[in-house]
Amino acid sequence: MSSPDPSRHQRRRLQRETLTGFLGFFAFMAVVQAIINVFQPEPQVWPALLALVLVALTWWSGKTGRREGTPRRGRTSQKQEP
Repeated sequence: MSSPDPSRHQRRRLQRETLTGFLGFFAFMAVVQAIINVFQPEPQVWPALLALVLVALTWWSGKTGRREGTPRRGRTSQKQEP
């Protein structure tokens, strides 16, 4: 059995950071549009809902990206000697 590709983890991390960046940019633009929409004579609901969804996806993507970078609790790769 061959050892796993060490660059695979880095590639996945970079993909997750890229996704978080894109989502963050569009979430920011949607929030700005939702704020501008509030000051219109007849504001609509969909800009705020779109902003909510994009902000939630950005938060989720960032949270899972941070979690992937740290080892899970209770699992260590090194044995601790007394």
